[in-house]
Amino acid sequence: MRRLPFVFAAVLAIVAPHTASTSDKAKPVKSTTALSEDEIALYKAVLRIYGGGKDASLNVSDRTFPLDPKLPTAGLDQPECLVGVQLDNLPTVSNTYHELSPEVLPTKAMKLVDPRAQSGIVRSNDPSNTIRKGKPVNDAVTAAFANGLFSMSEIAFDKEHHFAALRYSFWCGSLCGHGSTLVFEKTNGEWRNVRNCGGWVS
Repeated sequence: MRRLPFVFAAVLAIVAPHTASTSDKAKPVKSTTALSEDEIALYKAVLRIYGGGKDASLNVSDRTFPLDPKLPTAGLDQPECLVGVQLDNLPTVSNTYHELSPEVLPTKAMKLVDPRAQSGIVRSNDPSNTIRKGKPVNDAVTAAFANGLFSMSEIAFDKEHHFAALRYSFWCGSLCGHGSTLVFEKTNGEWRNVRNCGGWVS
């Protein structure tokens, strides 16, 4: 499924927060508020889920991107996505970003990377190009995934901090990437993924 405009929009929001948004909104603003315990726990939970509970290596953007509920791929406008959930801080998180620190990483195999620098590495390992230059398909795909950029959005909470929603994006080339919106519920002090919505694949 080709959804390149949405892939590029997500990458643009990650690597160029100073650039005007594709939706007539003001440029994203860096949040100077330290991440809360809940936010750190949620980012760790997303990375554990994506890594399959294993010590998987992953290049994680050291910068979040805004959680824009108006993006078609966000899925937040789907009735089943937020049934029973009223997000409280969407106006804020739709126009801000954080710089992440290593405390969000659940394993030592994952590392924080500069999204601008990693984007250049992704482009140089784009399988659409490397295969055309003669690289075997399996090798090209393996290299693309190994050098891909994983990014997470800001987090929206309900007023009681019982529910939370955020997006993730994995970008590994012009036709290589995927992402989704995850909804979490806090149960017995632990954040659990209870719903996925707004997924895309390129």
